[in-house]
Formats: sequence, structure tokens, C-alpha cells
Amino acid sequence: MATAAALLASPVHLATAQPAPTDPQSAKPSTARTATITMKVGISQKELSGLRAQARQARARGATSLPVPAPTVQSSKRPASGEASARSVWPALTLLSGQQMSDAAAAANPQPPAPAGDAVPFVAAPITERPDAALNEACFKGDNVETGIGRVYNRFTYCTRYNIKVVYWSIDNKGIPIEEEGTTSAKLEVFAQGDDHERRARVFAQIQKDSVDYDWGPIDNIFVAPNVPLSLLGQCVQDSDVCHATRGSYTMPWATWDNNPDWAWWDTYNHEQVSEGRDKISYNQWTVEFFTDNQEYKTLTRGRTPGRMLRCDSAAYFNLGKAKYPKACVFSEVTPYLTYTLGSTHHAVAEHIDAAHNRPNTTYPLLAAPGVPWPRNKYIPGKYIAGNPDAPGLHRITKKLHPVESKANKDHKDGACFKTGPQRLTYLDTGLPTRPPSGEQCDEYPFASTLEGAGHPKPDFSVKSIPATDNRVAGGMLRKYYVDDRILAWDASLPRPYQTNDRFYIHIQ
Repeated sequence: MATAAALLASPVHLATAQPAPTDPQSAKPSTARTATITMKVGISQKELSGLRAQARQARARGATSLPVPAPTVQSSKRPASGEASARSVWPALTLLSGQQMSDAAAAANPQPPAPAGDAVPFVAAPITERPDAALNEACFKGDNVETGIGRVYNRFTYCTRYNIKVVYWSIDNKGIPIEEEGTTSAKLEVFAQGDDHERRARVFAQIQKDSVDYDWGPIDNIFVAPNVPLSLLGQCVQDSDVCHATRGSYTMPWATWDNNPDWAWWDTYNHEQVSEGRDKISYNQWTVEFFTDNQEYKTLTRGRTPGRMLRCDSAAYFNLGKAKYPKACVFSEVTPYLTYTLGSTHHAVAEHIDAAHNRPNTTYPLLAAPGVPWPRNKYIPGKYIAGNPDAPGLHRITKKLHPVESKANKDHKDGACFKTGPQRLTYLDTGLPTRPPSGEQCDEYPFASTLEGAGHPKPDFSVKSIPATDNRVAGGMLRKYYVDDRILAWDASLPRPYQTNDRFYIHIQ
């Protein structure tokens, strides 16, 4: 997380094992700067002749350009055929393949932690017909917007920018290309918000203002190319049993796209009936396609942004106060982590975790009584390492869903901190030398709300006496983080549970 409470990294989860399916257009995450997506479109000779005739008439009147057409209204209805049926259906994703692909994208596109002071508080922005202004501005500020997979600003917010290039050919009455007429290029911006009440994400797209360039020739650049239409359409690329997208395409001339402040948008819904596990988890991918198809235009090669991953669930245990979040979809191609900050209102907790990560042998409980050789070194998991989503992480548990593990964590913590409870004898000579004094509490790491807590069979954990105020602040941040980043609780019934359950990490800055 880029903030202590919610951001991932603000620079930002089988029946049988099988190879992870890949995006047909982009098998490996791109690391090139500002990737270019190319489309090829045919224009009928009749349409070209008509456009050029209009150009001659305009020039004869002394016009130096044509008026920019007003924006149209995006279709609210999804077409039953034609443009919708042109999409290709990609392979279904199991929990394992979805998580493997998400981890591969996160590893190929590491998100360095935000510098201290640059963090922006997480805001659960409502989803409307325009991107949330603050989130949109903050997301597109990132250096990695135009590289790799784009920017997962937090697991509910994503943005990216692509160069698009459309090559136009004149075609005969059979749709066969005859001659290249020109090229139009622009920047396509995509912004997406995950929903924390439904299994959906809203995907927005627009052509960046003043980014359109024409290379058709001096006259055509002014009077022909700007009037050629372009359509954008959001798609869910798995089978309709898994997911579906709403609304139709948005079609306007290039000149209008270049000056239009509005965004096209589509909702991508993930279907609960095709899911796995206690929390009904499912993955799907989505793209934005661009094309031009009507009587006078034929898309020869459709443009498509690389498929991005969405993970959806129906977990019933997410709430903050009285607010409940029963379903959600998040952008999973990132390594989730929470940031604690040295020198802050929770300094003592940050200092404790920093020692646990980097100097574990200096922490209590000891692995052997004083004066007795240690059988091994301590290794305490959970440290965030940019570009390494496979590092040993932490897995969330709850008292209601995991009563045995929660009790074990408490018993071992009490034994190591206070020499009380059923595990008091275990830590008589290795736990804290003295009980926490008045005004202080025993802080444990990994947290009591994790599978890797003090009761884990391999007891690599740390306890320390710290001010109670620091402990309360840090605890509140952790509880909020679980909701803000939609960290699902451990489900041992999942296939390959250590790979398919949510892992999260802690970053100390």
C-alpha cells in the first residue's frame, strides 16, 4: 500500500493444474514505453470520393477547415450481433491460472513504494458516469501509466494510456484493400474502477484531448481524415457464462474525439454461478476494442487493448462500522501491501515490524533460552519486496471463520508476552523478560489476524512492549486495510491454497 491505510503502490488474488492462458494479443506483459496498438480499416471508394468532394467544395468557399461535429450519445444497448460477435472468446480462468497470471504481471511490472509524504489517502469513490476526478488525476500522474500493464493505483482503481495507430486503405466493392490512403494516430486513455458492492468494474475510455495526428497528405489531413469515424467498445473476453459487458459502442469522427471531454463507459459483470470456494471467487479479463464498421467502412484488423485481470468475490465478512461490502471486484495484477511509517503516530509498531523483517534474531521470543545455542535463525514472513509477489507473505484469518487458529495465536502471544495461558511454559525462558508496564501493550507480528501469527506450527514471530496508543492506531489501519484492499480470508478448501488464497505484505518506510 502506498498509504498506511489503503493504497497498494501509489507511484499501487483447480480442479486440475493447467498452463495459464495468455492474452492472445500480448502473451507477455510489455515493458516498452507507451505501447502502440495498430488497427487496419478499409474505406469504400465511394465514401472516399464523397469526402474529397466535400473537401473541394469547402476549399472553394475559402474554408481552412471543416466544423467539428458535436459529440453523439453513446448507445445504451449492447448489440446482439455484428460488432459484439466480432470479439474472440478467451480461455476460462481457474483460481490458480488467474492468480498465476496476476502474479506474473505483478512481477514483470514492480510497483516501487511511494516516497514518504507522497501517499494519497484511499477514498472509496462512488462509481458514476465519469471517472472520479481526484482518483483519475492521481492515477494518471504515475510514471508507469504508459508502461507494462499500466497502473494499478489501488486494487479498486486502474489506469493506462496507449498509442493507437489506424492505417486506412481504400477497398473495392468486395472489401479487398487496393491502396493505402493514410494513417491516423492518437493516445487512448483507459480508466477503471472496481465496485465494492457488486461483482462489476466500470471501464472508461476516451481519446486524449489534442492527441490526434493525421498523415494522409496536406489536403486530406484537414478535410478528410478528421471526419472518418472511430468506435470504442468495452468487452469481457471470457465466455458469457463467466462475465458480460453492458452498453454498446461509442462512435464519433476523429475530430470530435480529439475535443470531447466525455468518456465512453461500460460495466463488466462477473457471474457468481461460475466461481470457486467459500467466497465464490472468479477471475475474468476485459479489454477496450476500437474499430470502424458500417456500409462504407470495413475493419480489416480490429484494435484491442491487452486483456486486464479482474478478480471478483461474494465474501460476506467485509464491513467498516455499519457499512457492509458484500461483493466486489478488484484489479489483481499487483502485489498488495500495507505501509507503516517510522516517525508517525504508530512509530513503535513500524519499528517493531522493521526489526522483525530485517533483524529477526534480535526479537523475542528467543529460539532457545539464554546461553543455549540456537538450532537455527528466525525468519519472519511478510516483508514487501517490489517485483517479488512470491515472497513469503501473510494470509488473513478471522475469529469467526478460523476459531482454532485465532485461539492458538492468542495463547502463544500470551505465553510469550505475559507468561500466562496454556502456552506459558513454552516461553518461560524465551519470552519477554518483563511484562509490558502500565500504558504499554504487547505487540505481536505477524498479526493475530493472520495464519502466520504466533500460533503457526513454525513459530517465527516477534513480540514487543510498545505504547498502547501506537498499537491502537496501527490496529485500526490494519482493519481498514483489509477492507480497502479487499483481502480475502484464508480458505483451506481452495485448490493449492497457498497459491490461490490472498497474500499481503507490510512495507516500512
